[in-house]
Amino acid sequence: MSVQEKEQLFQSELVKACIPRDQAVKVAQILASEQDDEQLAAEDVQLVKQVCLQWLEQRKRLEFISQAAHGDF
Repeated sequence: MSVQEKEQLFQSELVKACIPRDQAVKVAQILASEQDDEQLAAEDVQLVKQVCLQWLEQRKRLEFISQAAHGDF
């Protein structure tokens, strides 16, 4: 998968999770570049962590809703 394809995939998933587009674009670029944390600015590392946590929370919420809808408690 090319860097551009990865970036589009990350951005799409983040936007689906209600991450603001400007943050989704920036984080998608960072994730697709596969740079080590040491190569990134501290603000970029913090943004990626924050956005990924928001994405994870939204994913867990959707899984819970899906399970509740199907009675899979």
